[in-house]
Amino acid sequence: MSCEYESYCLNRDKCYRCFDQGLLKLSDDKKRSKPGSTKTPRLGLTSAKDSWKKLESDTAEVISKVPTIKEARRSRASGALWFEKGDVVDDILHPEAKERTGRLLVSGDQSMSIQRSWLEKAKEEVRGTEKTMCLPFSFKGDEVHYVILDLEDLGTLVGTLKAYQHDNDVLRAKLSKLKLDDEEGG
Repeated sequence: MSCEYESYCLNRDKCYRCFDQGLLKLSDDKKRSKPGSTKTPRLGLTSAKDSWKKLESDTAEVISKVPTIKEARRSRASGALWFEKGDVVDDILHPEAKERTGRLLVSGDQSMSIQRSWLEKAKEEVRGTEKTMCLPFSFKGDEVHYVILDLEDLGTLVGTLKAYQHDNDVLRAKLSKLKLDDEEGG
């Protein structure tokens, strides 16, 4: 089990009982940055043996940018625990991150095979939840990360986003009308 805060959490002796950082307690000088901060994700070149951990951390950081959503984090044991599947713990997405060394093609391009079993395993892990499966992937040593989504899931996410945008537009119009009525009447 590993947690990004385990070296300086005040409850580090209780890690075995901690779930979803429920027991996380930091001193004032080590407080987490709030989700939605403007700092850019730590994307960069890497070739270390366990650089896949960086892909998982980058994925968690990128999907935590919305300030009203609970901060995502890397899962303990990279999703190998029965109660915490997937590589990143998030309320909306269920990322199953993959990093591979690309094969060099005759054209000079890199290639990486995406295994159907990866997608099916991640899809099975979200069955019975409200989460959306995604497969972030990158080529070892490359700074760019990509994501594979099921087309139906992408349609659902985009539809939800559009519905929220429409609701916000309607509420802004109502608020503007209320302010105008208030100014005229008051």
